[in-house]
Amino acid sequence: MSASEGSVTMLVAGTALAFLVSFFCSLMEAALLSLTPGQLVRLKRANPRLGLAMGRLKEDLDRPITVILALNTAAHTIGATIAGAQFALIFGNKAIGLFSGLFTFLMLQYTEILPKSLGVRFNEAVCAWMAIPLSVLTRVMAPVIRLLRLLNRPFESRSRADAASLSLDEVVALAGHARLVRLITPQQENIITQAAYLSKQTAADIMVPVEQITFLSSDQTLPQSLVTAHMDPHTRFPVIQNGNRDVVQGYVNFKELVYRVRTNPAEPTLHGVIRPVRFVPADMPCHQVLRAFVDEHEHMAIVRDNQGHTAGLITLEDVVEVLLGDLQDEFDRLPKMCHSLAKGVWIVGGGVPMSELAERLGMPQIATEATLANWMAARLGDSLVVDQRLRVEPLEFTVRRIRRGRPFEVLISPVGLPPGP
Repeated sequence: MSASEGSVTMLVAGTALAFLVSFFCSLMEAALLSLTPGQLVRLKRANPRLGLAMGRLKEDLDRPITVILALNTAAHTIGATIAGAQFALIFGNKAIGLFSGLFTFLMLQYTEILPKSLGVRFNEAVCAWMAIPLSVLTRVMAPVIRLLRLLNRPFESRSRADAASLSLDEVVALAGHARLVRLITPQQENIITQAAYLSKQTAADIMVPVEQITFLSSDQTLPQSLVTAHMDPHTRFPVIQNGNRDVVQGYVNFKELVYRVRTNPAEPTLHGVIRPVRFVPADMPCHQVLRAFVDEHEHMAIVRDNQGHTAGLITLEDVVEVLLGDLQDEFDRLPKMCHSLAKGVWIVGGGVPMSELAERLGMPQIATEATLANWMAARLGDSLVVDQRLRVEPLEFTVRRIRRGRPFEVLISPVGLPPGP
């Protein structure tokens, strides 16, 4: 009788302990894995000590998860062994199959499904009370964790770079989900997505190539510089020394250039209006370029390659366009004006459709679906320069102004007639 009572006590105690330990392990695992960064921030604000402890656990999830799984597996294995053995001693082996099935069902329901559902639902509250105990268990079981990590090391192949990429992909996925449930707009999703990948792009990826930059030269007079700047509708122009693109002395603002010409026409050079310019390497990440622009209140930088040569130019607008898309002002939108200056002489905007221009000029052979800018670029190449000419008998097309390598304004005149200023 005493032996049977002892066996019943062991059966109840072993089963209860296994269920209890496994229940709390599943509860902690679900709460820990489902805790979001936002919830962690709230926990740190409510209780900095608990929040700090939970933050350490989240930073290295392998350690607390190893502890939880080790305890959970031990509870399942040892509990099932003790309970099965004691049941066999009390009731014999005939009903052991029925007991095993019932034990498995109860384990599945009350130590896996139910606690994990509760852990996800009440993850903040669970994490608040489990942070300190789990941290202590992690330190106590440090030797076990090291041993398991050593055994698993050959199978761990993900690098830090892969993990960082995965984190960025998760940010993008969360932004997409937020848009689907209408928490944010598609425009906001695009900003979040582009910002997430900003660190993967370099200055060389978004810069204006050196071939498309309008430079002013230190050997130009103020009036000459003003004429050159007027041909390209930008605000800031880099200044190079004696025509050498690799020796950039700084930049000038078009407004200051106009002001100096009007107020001090006797000043022969640009030296009085040149401002210092920032230089950045071609492989500098775009988020660092943006930080430099914001911190130093700058709008432009010269990009240099590994040999120190000028590779291009990057502006604050270029970086912002990565986040927001194209920001087109009145000069980015190629004009569509088409004015007759004299008999046979036209001043035409780069945005004019060639079909319309062909009708005005009486030249059906040039009618296409393209704009004037694209039509000329297809024939002259992408690296256009001011005063470059294209002859299509009986007319000649002269590039008057350029915007980022595209014809902004074109003078059309009869062949042999000198183009106007």
